[in-house]
Amino acid sequence: MPVAIPNVPDAKTTMPDWENICQQCGECCFEKLPDKHGRLYTSNIPCRFLDVATRRCKVYHKRFDVGEGCIKLTPEVVREADWLPENCAYVQHMRRENQK
Repeated sequence: MPVAIPNVPDAKTTMPDWENICQQCGECCFEKLPDKHGRLYTSNIPCRFLDVATRRCKVYHKRFDVGEGCIKLTPEVVREADWLPENCAYVQHMRRENQK
């Protein structure tokens, strides 16, 4: 049975539909480090499974099982993650939804 995604236009939207929002910029696949104030920022160190040329994960189908700290970007995580870049398609989508 499909899982409904909150804050997505159609209540029948499924996780695959949510994942299709992603533009595959790869920004979330770079290591996050704390700054001097404790806020996370995206470093220039990519995950070892990120193909930096294509911005595609080499182990996408098992990315949560490889132990690299890959975070599943659900609507709840995106809403709270201040380390995602402004141009992230998920961030932009959630902003549009919050403006409705």
